Amino acid sequence: MSGPLHWMGTFLRDMFGQIPLTGARALFVAIPLILMVWVMRLPDAETTPEDRDCHWSEDLKVWAWLALSIQVVIYCVV
Repeated sequence: MSGPLHWMGTFLRDMFGQIPLTGARALFVAIPLILMVWVMRLPDAETTPEDRDCHWSEDLKVWAWLALSIQVVIYCVV
């Protein structure tokens, strides 16, 4: 006799098995791209040190954008 968790697991496996791999790949690439747009729209006051002029390397947007772009490249290659 199978319990409710077994039924739920089977249901999810069957549901996710119907998603085409190209759709899953597109989703995995689209999510970091959307995050890249969001990161670039953040105000500078939220991503740089307060009360002083900062060097470009201290801006967190630069590093977040770089990390997300590396993810996009990896997801496109793999």
